[in-house]
Amino acid sequence: MSQFIFNCIRYVVTKTVYFIAGFSPRTRKAVMGCYKNKFADNSKYLFLHWQQAMTIRAIWISGNKTLVSQLNHQGYEAYYRWSAKGIYHALTAKYYVYNSYIGDVNQYLAKGAIKINLWHGSPLKRIEFDINNGPLFKVYHPETLQEKFISNTQFHQQKVRPDYMIAPSDLVAGLFAGAFKMNLQQMILSGNPRTDYYRRYPQANQHSNQQNDTLIEGLKQTYQVKQVLLYAPSWRDSTLLNDTKAHSSTSTAGGSHPSQKINPYTQAIDFEALSACLVANDQLLLLRLHPNEAELAKAIDNHPNILNISDWQDTYEIINDVDLLITDYSSLYIDMLQTKADIVFFQFDQQEYQSDSRQCYPYADDLPMAGEVVTNYLQLVEYLQNLSQNTNIASLTNKKNRAELAQLYWQYQHNESFIQLDKLVSA
Repeated sequence: MSQFIFNCIRYVVTKTVYFIAGFSPRTRKAVMGCYKNKFADNSKYLFLHWQQAMTIRAIWISGNKTLVSQLNHQGYEAYYRWSAKGIYHALTAKYYVYNSYIGDVNQYLAKGAIKINLWHGSPLKRIEFDINNGPLFKVYHPETLQEKFISNTQFHQQKVRPDYMIAPSDLVAGLFAGAFKMNLQQMILSGNPRTDYYRRYPQANQHSNQQNDTLIEGLKQTYQVKQVLLYAPSWRDSTLLNDTKAHSSTSTAGGSHPSQKINPYTQAIDFEALSACLVANDQLLLLRLHPNEAELAKAIDNHPNILNISDWQDTYEIINDVDLLITDYSSLYIDMLQTKADIVFFQFDQQEYQSDSRQCYPYADDLPMAGEVVTNYLQLVEYLQNLSQNTNIASLTNKKNRAELAQLYWQYQHNESFIQLDKLVSA
């Protein structure tokens, strides 16, 4: 069967099933899910809140049977996406709650439900219909008939608009509204569940050991270190191009062999030398790669004082307790503005990133920096050494900038997300 015929069948089936799902009666319950079939991010923490507050019947849907079993064992209602009950609840739930797209729950059965997109980041880089370059451009702005057909066939869920989104500031609300083709009345002005949760439920961050420590305190004791650092770089859209090349590139002699995906992190960092530096500094580095490139962390395993946590469901349990965030272009630093952690931007591939990956919004060019910017490995090592000797190395300028940025991004943080979302589903 040719690819064209396959895409035609896929298009007809997807659109037909989605249309028919719109006639299904829906009752007051919420089906919830997460990207990559994880139990993470905003939908996770709203789900946990609704389990405790009993605001609404909340059901977790996932394509990961092991995760479903784990949640069931913990006493939560969860179903495999394509089980009879998973399909039934996806067809009959009044609310779909997700972190990226309706496919977090079920992209074929969502028509007729009220869709609440909690999103998984802050709009620093261009998102959705605002994307104007890079490999994702044709998803939202196809030009030829062929591109339009492929976009509508393969990216159905990306074109389904949410009914509501949460936004912690006027800036974010305006950017979300434009990127998702929504209006401002559809924005719920509040904090995010992922950052609100441990403020409302501080006991949830304690672990059942003799000291009842937080996870970070436990790691410090286990590894006998004084500081814990989180390295969480942004996903490089250019890996999409590398993947395409890897699948299409073959050797004409001696059989075919896909080319190896380029690992930008091992090219930029001597992890063996970094490990020795961390040991000398009494520091532990938690390596957290984006889910779309988490497999790249396998090349960095087995170094002392470097712990790969790319397979963790999420990192929001630890962000209030780490001593430093190392990132580059990731909007995670915006969430970290609310914590005590120092922030350093390790931007080792500035030119390549700007040309191959999504551009940032124009407003981002004029933002004050929330931390120091380093562009090579030696500068990073020097920064870590200084941090080990003085935990308060952030400059007065950076502290002032952080306060300014916190107001810009967290204008409505006092409006707790759980209160606002409880009101929405209780109306």
